[in-house]
Amino acid sequence: MNKHHYVTEVRRQLSDTGTYKKLQGDPTYSIQRKINTVIDKYMSLGTIDSKTKTFLINHHPVTPVLYILPKIHKNVQNPPGRPIVASTDSVLNPLSRFLEKILTPYTRMTKSFILDTSDFLTKIRNILSVPPDSLLCTLDVNSLYTSIVHDRGIAAVSLTLQEAGIDNNTHDLCIDLLNLVLRENFFLFEDDFFVQICGTAMGSNVAPAYANLYMDHFEREHVYANPIFQQHARIWYRYIDDIFCIWQGNHTSLQEFYNDINTTRPELTFTLVHHHSEVTFLDTKVLKDSVGILSTDLYSKPTDCNSLLLYNSCHPKSTKDSLPRSQFKRVSRIVSDPEVKATRVQEMSEKFRARNYPADLLNTESIKRFCEQGQGLAETSIRQIPLFHEFIFNKLFANSIIYECSDYFDFMTCGIEYPVHWHRELYLIEC
Repeated sequence: MNKHHYVTEVRRQLSDTGTYKKLQGDPTYSIQRKINTVIDKYMSLGTIDSKTKTFLINHHPVTPVLYILPKIHKNVQNPPGRPIVASTDSVLNPLSRFLEKILTPYTRMTKSFILDTSDFLTKIRNILSVPPDSLLCTLDVNSLYTSIVHDRGIAAVSLTLQEAGIDNNTHDLCIDLLNLVLRENFFLFEDDFFVQICGTAMGSNVAPAYANLYMDHFEREHVYANPIFQQHARIWYRYIDDIFCIWQGNHTSLQEFYNDINTTRPELTFTLVHHHSEVTFLDTKVLKDSVGILSTDLYSKPTDCNSLLLYNSCHPKSTKDSLPRSQFKRVSRIVSDPEVKATRVQEMSEKFRARNYPADLLNTESIKRFCEQGQGLAETSIRQIPLFHEFIFNKLFANSIIYECSDYFDFMTCGIEYPVHWHRELYLIEC
């Protein structure tokens, strides 16, 4: 993509007055005053402490800037751009990080939640078989992040916090901070300042959790209660805006349900792909045979090329040496059929050889060892939790027992409903 097309594409998106508004100048100072007002209010109420206040206020913020990533899989010659706001160290970034830590656990309690490919594979392989005449479907929400109406998204988060039993002051603090993150979301492109007046910015820490809770609210209102869905949907899993569904019905009933959910909210539109024998979801191809047995295979987009890191690059040797292990583990984890797996392993070996990787990393024994390491789907996850204040622990985890386990801390819940999904996960606390 040359510079002219890049700038033209960005300007085309910024001309959407329903999503963006041009500002007269840099709003950083006025936003800082609004943040200070909110924080002082909750300090006086005793909702937050001085450590939390120190974390939330950035006295020397960096101006966030907009850039786009070309979606070459949609158009190689003139690809549309995925807008991202680089907001690290911006005035709103501490608020976004704070909200991310609070809201993310609730997303994992949602009915359709998928964490990643491994989580999806675990769920799929627990399904022994499906009706042979069922349909495999995927749905995708078009431009979800920039389509969420503020009032509806905030209402979804508010409902989640209320259902979790969060006290009123903590609830109001979260909502006030979320309003600031969403409604004051400004950025710079070239010499112009803009504010996003609809949706959330990709690049904001809280954006995935916010979008997840919004979609959960939508599903509860318009999907799970839909009588056609209740009659025909066998499986419904969602990774933010990507949905996998197994539909036990004909094309007519599926299309009727699709029309229903596609017309409930004007800002929310879906695309639907369905097939009797195969669909793609995330980086996985899901296949169904003639008797209803499911299998999985690697999926690569038609525009994908061999972009593995060159071994003679200047990256650390440890980084380059770890790539074959991670990629062969990925093959072993995703590909379920042994014969297909052998083929995919050979294809992956050829890709590494083409990028000048040494023979000792690609010999039979090494590949076998890597693949064996990838057999187990359940992997220990380590979450980074900055210990910048005591707010989250005091407000949300007061009933948890924390004990040291080697270099980490293990959070074990004690008969409380929140957060039950954190069982057996390790959390690395940054001091």
